Formats: sequence, structure tokens, C-alpha cells
Amino acid sequence: MITKEELLQYLEKERQAIFQRGDAFFQCAELGFREVETARRITDLLEEWGIPYEKEVALTGVIATLGKGDGYHIAFVADIDALPRKDGKGNIHSCGHSIQTTMGLSLLKALHDSDMLEQTDCKVRFYFTPAEEYIDFEYRDELIAAGKLEFRSGKQNMISLGCFDGVDCVLSAHANGDERTKFDVSSTLAGFMAKKAVFMGRAAHSGAAPHLGRNTLHGATLAMNAISFLKDQFAVEKGLRLNPVLTIGGGSVNTIPDETVLETYVRANDNETLFEACRRFDGCVEHCAKALDLEYKISNTAGYLPLAQSKGLNKLVRENMLLHCSSEEIVESPVSGASGDVGDLGFLIPTIQFGFSGVRGRFHDDSFEISDYENCYITSGKVMLGTIYDLIMKPNCRVQQNKKKYDVKKLEYFGWLHQKPE
Repeated sequence: MITKEELLQYLEKERQAIFQRGDAFFQCAELGFREVETARRITDLLEEWGIPYEKEVALTGVIATLGKGDGYHIAFVADIDALPRKDGKGNIHSCGHSIQTTMGLSLLKALHDSDMLEQTDCKVRFYFTPAEEYIDFEYRDELIAAGKLEFRSGKQNMISLGCFDGVDCVLSAHANGDERTKFDVSSTLAGFMAKKAVFMGRAAHSGAAPHLGRNTLHGATLAMNAISFLKDQFAVEKGLRLNPVLTIGGGSVNTIPDETVLETYVRANDNETLFEACRRFDGCVEHCAKALDLEYKISNTAGYLPLAQSKGLNKLVRENMLLHCSSEEIVESPVSGASGDVGDLGFLIPTIQFGFSGVRGRFHDDSFEISDYENCYITSGKVMLGTIYDLIMKPNCRVQQNKKKYDVKKLEYFGWLHQKPE
């Protein structure tokens, strides 16, 4: 059987081809559910290498599978979408998703060329997932209305399609922007829910008979104050973020407003805090509306869940990092206010997403660029490939999925995604 060192050498042999693919995918920047050319380039390579795949999954996603075993099922997840440039001149991979795509293809080829999976009871499936960035709502909602999608995110649609059923663990990696270190491990990502509260009252002449009206702006203002006080009731480490704005506020200065709309994201670092904050936000709206004899309606649009990482998998990842760097070059458990739909997978399945350096400029900005090809493409790839090797070759390292709990969690998850207005 092949050794880990021999498997990692497949990345060294492919070094220049990997760099070239990285540049090509960085230049091929497409928005979510529009990644047609990106998907075509991925499937062209899979065809060339003789690797079986499914295409047009959740419109533009691709899934490639290695191994036929049913003993342990590993998923590697890579995002493929980009963001609009700030200067309006097309799109840019300013979150580094092209690096993930390149890494996934590198690992695929190494495992395929080594033929090691054919001698095991394992299966490794590579998910090239569309539309991680939570943007472009009008286009995505049109696709949903047309019945082509169910949700705004690629992974949410893939979960709904059953693509992750039977998966034991999920592996992913993401650029972190910290040029002082090599990697981070056990990081958090915040979850969020979009809230829209509509206050409904009664119009009246604001000068002649204001008492005949029911002022919805007053209700929304009262609720905003209550929400601001609410934020102090959660510990700082819970990461609660609530910053409501009035998107419809008044109207004519001589008329008591009969509709006011308040909107916000509710963000938090863990599911318990997110769900509790959403419940208490609803309470603020309800009781402030009732205090002023107003009607109200709350609409919920599910965003992403917080990322809770698997401790067992991260222990294994960290061991593989230490083969390529010192412990001082690894950041432990950083807290991030960013969000990603990998958090939804982490709710259902043991999941990790480690961070790697090698980029500079600001994320989600035109200044973003890849600065350290070695760490982005080779060293990070070795960490991930070494982790996959250990999961295949060392059964005692495997984090097992509880299939019964998965089914229960999936029902709970879709209950959250399908929340309706009150």
C-alpha cells in the first residue's frame, strides 16, 4: 500500500500544472448559479482524467466520486463562485474560491493516479458547489420562483437534493488573509437570519386629528430601542450582531404613517444564541406593536447556520499541519464574524474548514490577489491530502456519522429553512 509521503509526492509532480490551473480558475470568475464556464472547465479535466462525475447539480454544481467502498464516506467541498468587482468591470474571485476549486482538482488527481482508493473500503466524493456568496437575490429568487432551485445557496440546494446523505465527514479549507502565519484551525463562522418586521397601523391627518391614527413609525422606533437593549443580554463571545434599519419609514409629513418596515440580520456564533436571539427579536417587535395598538408581521429568510467544527477532525488536521510548519505558525480557534453555508453542513455532519494564508489585499475587494502559491496550492493541499490519507488508512481516526441523528437533524434543519412569516 502507498505511504503518505508517496501520496503527497503526486502534488509535487503536478506543481506547475497546479499553479497554471490556479491562475486559470482565478481568471474565470462567475457569480453564483452562473458558473457555467467554471463547471465546464472542471468537467473537461475530469473527462481527461477518466474520473466519473455528475454535472448540473443545483444548476451548476459538479460532484466527482473516487472509490466504490461503503465503509467510510469522505466529502471534500469547494466553492466555485465569485463576486462582482467594485469597479463594475466584471467579476473577481475576491474570496479565494478559485483556490478551493484548484485544491479539489489537485486532490482528485493525486488520489486517482495513486489508485489507493481501489484497495480500501472508502469513498471520497468531491463537491464543487455553486453560490456560496449570499448575493444577487433578485436573480436567485427568480430561479426559485421558476422551480429551478429551492434555496438561495448551493449547499442548501445540494442538501435538499440528498447529495450529502450517507456522508460521514466533510472537509474544506478557505483562505484566511493572515500573512503572519501558515494556517488556522478550529475557527468559527457566524450564522445569520434575515428578519423583516412590518408594522401596520392607521393613517390620519398629523395636524388636524393625529389621535385618530396609529403611528407605525412610533412602533418601529420603540422596537429599535428594545432591540438595542437586547444586545446587552448576550455575552460578547456569543457574537450577537443586531443592526436594524428602517427600509420604509414614513411618507408625507402631514400624514400619520400607516406602514413602517424594519429589517435586520441576526448574527451569532452558535445555533443556540442565533435561535434565542431570533425568538427575542420577535418578542421585541410583538410587544412594542401591541403597546401602541399596531398590527405586525415578521418575515424570516434563513441565511446560514454558525459553523461548529468537529474536534476530532481538527485534531487530525492539526497533526498534518505540523508536518509542514511549526506550532507557532498555526492560529488556534480564531473567531470570525463572516458566514458561509459550510455551517449548514456542520449542523448535519462532522465538518471542518481550516484556514490557510497566501493571499493579500482585502477580501471581497478588487485588491484581493494570490501572493504565496506554495502555501495556497501545495502546502495546504498536502495538509488536506494527508488528512484524507489518515481517514482512509487509520480507522481509529475516523469521526463517525450517526445516521439516525442525521435524519432527525435534517428534519430540524429544513424546519429552520422553511420558516414562514408570523
